[in-house]
Amino acid sequence: MDDRRLARVAFSFAAAILPLSGCGAPGPSGAGGALPTIGTAFVPPGTTHRSWISPAAKSAKQLLYVGDPNAGVIDIFSLHHLKYTLIGQIGDLNSPQGMTTDAAGNLYVADIGVATEGPVPGDIAVYHQGAVLPFRFIVPASWTPFDLAVSRNGTIYSANIAPIASFTPGSVSVFKTNSDQPVRVLHLKNFQVDGIALHAHSNTVYITYDTGQTGRIASFTHARGKAKDLGVSFASPWGLMEDGAGNLLACSGPGQIYVYAEASGALKQTIDVPNATMFEAFNHQRSLIFVSNFEQVEILSYPAGNVVGSVTQPGWSKSSWPTGVAVWPPP
Repeated sequence: MDDRRLARVAFSFAAAILPLSGCGAPGPSGAGGALPTIGTAFVPPGTTHRSWISPAAKSAKQLLYVGDPNAGVIDIFSLHHLKYTLIGQIGDLNSPQGMTTDAAGNLYVADIGVATEGPVPGDIAVYHQGAVLPFRFIVPASWTPFDLAVSRNGTIYSANIAPIASFTPGSVSVFKTNSDQPVRVLHLKNFQVDGIALHAHSNTVYITYDTGQTGRIASFTHARGKAKDLGVSFASPWGLMEDGAGNLLACSGPGQIYVYAEASGALKQTIDVPNATMFEAFNHQRSLIFVSNFEQVEILSYPAGNVVGSVTQPGWSKSSWPTGVAVWPPP
């Protein structure tokens, strides 16, 4: 993917959060309207219920969730080693982006919204495992969520790409369990905030952000106070992960995952991903990385960084790509 393609990709996401007056722009699959139609479930042959749960899902030890905005769904796969099977879908016409899971099996989805007429707020939707309707649905008052992290006590940390109906700057919102209002919003000088990761023990929040010219990483200690810049720079920031061993894995759009030491910012490793990198997720053992690459989902070994498999789906392509990825159980 060249720089011009990256610029078009970045603009297409930003356009979804800008007000469009009188144009009636369609959503994914031609569906209009700013609010999501949730609950259009994939029903395996021979079943009549509206849940995507199937015998394969009930027995699956690992699940992979992949956002598919162009189809207006979140695809759910069962995983067994490097083999995968589509076992269901959650209808989501509101452009799902970053997502994550918790140990209880809940799925957290950041929707940036689909531009129609007027400001598009986006939302945060939380699903019980096996459900097609969210049990928690947050429409932020001021910010458009783009990526999510969740703590063990259920606190949600939202990387906000920009204010509603604006292009810049981004921020981080903190939502306590069962609250639809942020307890605080963390600010820093930036163009847009793209990815977010949480250190499980310290609750330090790390973000990737765009300065308008380059990608950087910053942290908020204990999810409070002023941002501390890590002192690194890379192209086209997207998703971010923490590996449990003091390192941050930052997705760079041209096709790299940069592994930086949290303490010093030293570059420890560069992992090449075919085509590009967007969002990423570890498996439970942190031995595999699932990376959406503006075409499909690549599976890489960690820390070796070798491509060991791919997840594909009819309809996925360079012009109709999957977005956010999440694996259950989480690391």
